[in-house]
Amino acid sequence: MTIGQNIRAIRKKRGLTQGRLGQLCGMTGGAISSYENGVTVPKRRVVERIAQALDVPADKLTQGAVPALEPAIPAAAQPSDALLYDGVLTLLKELYGVVEGRIILGENGASRRYYVVRQVPEDFVLYDSDISAIVRSAKASMSPVLAYMRTLRGQSAV
Repeated sequence: MTIGQNIRAIRKKRGLTQGRLGQLCGMTGGAISSYENGVTVPKRRVVERIAQALDVPADKLTQGAVPALEPAIPAAAQPSDALLYDGVLTLLKELYGVVEGRIILGENGASRRYYVVRQVPEDFVLYDSDISAIVRSAKASMSPVLAYMRTLRGQSAV
């Protein structure tokens, strides 16, 4: 189990909603959702705040926890796109400072990942499909860009 799965199990056992647990920890229910769904991994001090709110030792949340995997790329994407997908997220973080991965959970159990990009004066949202479109665009533009650069340098294609 991951830390997030442990948090969810104990939260549900205590009869708390994500929103209520968030209030008890001084954070949003969305942050709790992000931890429970493995979108983000809580830092040690956050684990301690959550554990205190759940009235359990912090070790109870981390006990038997395996490291959460990085957010998965959409199923439609090629496995080779994983690095490009992560690269786009890294670039967005570099350009805008903060990119928060989140998940919308529907009543039927379906989920949809999205990213809130913090930008002054207004935040904006990118969905998995938007990130995948950026990846496709980067892949499609790479060959023409490299061909142009080779011609500028007088190099022939290999």
